[in-house]
Amino acid sequence: MAKTGKMKLAPRLLWFGFSALVLTVVLCSLPSTGHAQTNLNLSVSIDRDTISMDEQAVLLIEISGASQNLPSPQMPNLPAFEVYSQGRSSSLSITNGVMSSSVAYRYLLMPQKSGVYPIEGVTVVHENKSYTGNRVTLTVLDSKSPTTERLEDRALNREGDSKDYFLEGLVDKKKPFVNEQITLTLKFYTAIQFYGTPELTEPATTGFWTEILGNKAPYYQRLNNRQYKVIERKYALFPTQTGELTIGRAIITTTVAGGGGRGRDPFDVFGDFFGRGQEVTMRSTPITIDAQPLPDEGKPDNFTGSIGNYSITATSNKKTVEVNQPVSLTVKITGSGNIKSVAEPILHESNDFRIYKASSSESMSKLDDKLGGSKIFEEVFIPKRPGELEIPALEFNYFNPGQKKYVTLKTNPVKISVRKPEGYAASPELPYSPPGQTLGSQSGDIRYIKKDLGTVRPVGQILLLNPLYVVVNAIPVLVLAGMIVVRARRERQASNIGLTRSNSASRIARKRLSKAKSLARTNTAKEFYGEISLAVTAFIADKLNISPYGLTSDKIADLFGERSDDSQLSSDCIQLLRECDYSRFSSISPTIESIHQSLSQAEEVLTRLQGVRFG
Repeated sequence: MAKTGKMKLAPRLLWFGFSALVLTVVLCSLPSTGHAQTNLNLSVSIDRDTISMDEQAVLLIEISGASQNLPSPQMPNLPAFEVYSQGRSSSLSITNGVMSSSVAYRYLLMPQKSGVYPIEGVTVVHENKSYTGNRVTLTVLDSKSPTTERLEDRALNREGDSKDYFLEGLVDKKKPFVNEQITLTLKFYTAIQFYGTPELTEPATTGFWTEILGNKAPYYQRLNNRQYKVIERKYALFPTQTGELTIGRAIITTTVAGGGGRGRDPFDVFGDFFGRGQEVTMRSTPITIDAQPLPDEGKPDNFTGSIGNYSITATSNKKTVEVNQPVSLTVKITGSGNIKSVAEPILHESNDFRIYKASSSESMSKLDDKLGGSKIFEEVFIPKRPGELEIPALEFNYFNPGQKKYVTLKTNPVKISVRKPEGYAASPELPYSPPGQTLGSQSGDIRYIKKDLGTVRPVGQILLLNPLYVVVNAIPVLVLAGMIVVRARRERQASNIGLTRSNSASRIARKRLSKAKSLARTNTAKEFYGEISLAVTAFIADKLNISPYGLTSDKIADLFGERSDDSQLSSDCIQLLRECDYSRFSSISPTIESIHQSLSQAEEVLTRLQGVRFG
């Protein structure tokens, strides 16, 4: 029996061995995925096809493929240029399980002589396979701009030798209109190695509204046959008054390689590695700007003072409402210019609506060294009667400095369908009231008073009712109670900062109004409106025990909506703050009449605010 079992098992073992041999041969004949070749893409481009001798171009080499380890490019010989690496950037992505990566190399090309130069022969080698990039051509002109010639003079010292470093400031326009943007550029030139980050003292810009545009990536420029590294910083300046204005000196302090001069390599990082270096200071030259007034020709009678290039749109949040229900109209002004000083569109009165100014907000943006953005105004329209009503067009005007003319824009009218609510009475003297509210004598809120009390006389004599007894015994009790109350109040005030601020809010507001009265002159208008704005916001902030500097118009409107039914007071308060902000930042000087009017409005608003419970 055992011998028969072994004879049956032998064919099975032979068949299993033959199957394993065939499977091994098949697997070995298949291509290995781990060693499969990956095709790469190699692209060569250049940011400019024509430059002058004093300019430079950026050569971009991009390598992409389905591999994590992409090779570095092999650069051809370029004898007509000085080539400097500007670094590399890489990215990796996986889409639907397929991985792809790319890497970009940047090289700065600085010409040594004029001519037309083809750039070809950029190659990479990956997995024993060579890839060659496409050909690009760069033309170098033998010319220099007037700006370069002036800079070459600026780069020379008194002995006629090239400076190792210097600071240059320049503007794109010397005679702008008032509130028109000019761009200030600070350029730090250095031909030797410097250590750390240069320390900059910003230039004084008195008479300008200033916004920093940012720094540009360092680049190289050749002056007097010497290579300089250039670091740029740009500012947007808006002159707030006419006449001659001065942009002050900028100062840069840094540490440079000690004993640095023309004999050392400006890009040798380790040339002065063991030296102590030398601290140096560079100053730019002050720049005088002649700000021009706006022309009178074509100036609208209701010109608001906005300057730039803008567009305007208006949209409503509802198309169908009931009488006395609000409709919010959002007006958006977009464009380039000092968006913070953009005035509110002109809104004409309407017999069909009650109009309330709600709020405004702005967002700033920077594009090609130009400041701009958008400003949004919200207006609330409450229809007075039913029917097909129309919110009238809003008007906005501004001065375009590029075209040197005034432009007036209008929004499209907005149609609103107004329905009759239940219980509506078409009478201007009788306000609409919702159903269920009882008005008049039917309310039953009067109770009868008994006219005849009859005979009233005391019965007996009680010692406690003797006035002398009461006075003699009450005085110590009252004194003790008063002392307890005073002590408790002091302890409560000492431990409750919010209560202390709330109790002293009125006194501090009166002091600020008194200071504002002393500043009620045209030459101190900005300080005057600053005190008025701070008096109102600080009063509300002290009542709420919050910081006045974070109290926006929207926040004030929310607070009034929660704590007061006086919507007119909310509107007057926000309107006063908006007038203060506009007078502080606008280029138009207010008149003495408008200053006195604002002071009266501030006194009235603060008096009315006393009746609002902020606790």
